[in-house]
Amino acid sequence: MEIFVYRGEWGLPSIDYECSRLLAYLKFSGAKVTINFNGNPFSSPNGTLPYMIADGKKIAGYGRIVEHLSAAGIGPPLAGGDTIGDDSSSASRINGHMQYVQENLHPYFMYMLWGDPKNVDTTRTLYAKRIPIPFNFYCPRKYVLRTNDITQSLAGFSLEDSIEFHDVSDFSHNAKTCLNWIASKLEESRWFVGDRPTEVDAMLYGYLSVLLKLTLPNNVLQNHIRQCPKLVQYVDRTTTTYFAKEGFNSFTASGGAGTGQQQKKPNSSETPNDSSSSSSGGGSGSERSEKSGGEQKFHTGQQQDPDDGPKERRKRYILSGLVATVAMVGFAVLNGILTLPSEGNHGHFVQYDDPGDYDDDN
Repeated sequence: MEIFVYRGEWGLPSIDYECSRLLAYLKFSGAKVTINFNGNPFSSPNGTLPYMIADGKKIAGYGRIVEHLSAAGIGPPLAGGDTIGDDSSSASRINGHMQYVQENLHPYFMYMLWGDPKNVDTTRTLYAKRIPIPFNFYCPRKYVLRTNDITQSLAGFSLEDSIEFHDVSDFSHNAKTCLNWIASKLEESRWFVGDRPTEVDAMLYGYLSVLLKLTLPNNVLQNHIRQCPKLVQYVDRTTTTYFAKEGFNSFTASGGAGTGQQQKKPNSSETPNDSSSSSSGGGSGSERSEKSGGEQKFHTGQQQDPDDGPKERRKRYILSGLVATVAMVGFAVLNGILTLPSEGNHGHFVQYDDPGDYDDDN
């Protein structure tokens, strides 16, 4: 199995919420998979990342990937303790927590990144830098459309409406209330449910890591998270424990791990030659013991998708040239730089006002 995600930034393994959530899910599960951080969303069945190649098939989206992994017996524990109780009861509790976070935090999270006119250009640029040309002009648009569906169905306005109609007061209130609830649950606990990470923690890490690290012109939730030390500690602890090698920072690293490498704990039980922090890169003793079964294979190599070989890249370059040519010609026509011949002037280079009927002098 190989999973394709967006490369990270700010010491995080990925810039994307769903990608970070899936990576945390895999780490908590101790799964043996290969992660490619140079994923191309155009190769994905739904045009976004993450997606997975398993048994020759492509599976896109966090939900479908997790469904496939669960069928293969891959997943974090249903209960957060060493003693597993009633699985159905634990699963119901975990699903209830995730549903609450999804309903209250997700709408404002998406609006902040892809709907707020002050932020959308910053977010679009961040994603475009990780997508090959010319798809970086197209693929980020999918996230804007998703956000527009959310605002239309839940808040009654379109992103194309004037900014004064963007009433997100309920979104903001629900998101802050949800963050306060999360902080209260983490007040006396290392993880959200019990003493081991579950799927809820993977979901929370996906949201909180991006909100805390992403610098936006208008990031209200970032300021709110910084006022909750438990949330900041939760993100930093998860990053250094599980993603010490996968964290990327473009300012201090090139082509691989970033500041996350510098944050690696000296007492970590990871082997220096392994490219993954696996399922328990340095936490409690019980977490370290889970690691003995095997390491995940994380790499930052070039795209390995069979649909992204030399021929496909050549086609993309040709397509890029055609798109650029059409764009330049269209610009020239619209601005009057280039004019097209009219229907009544085919083959005539010069027209005179006189009818052209001349009598012979003889």
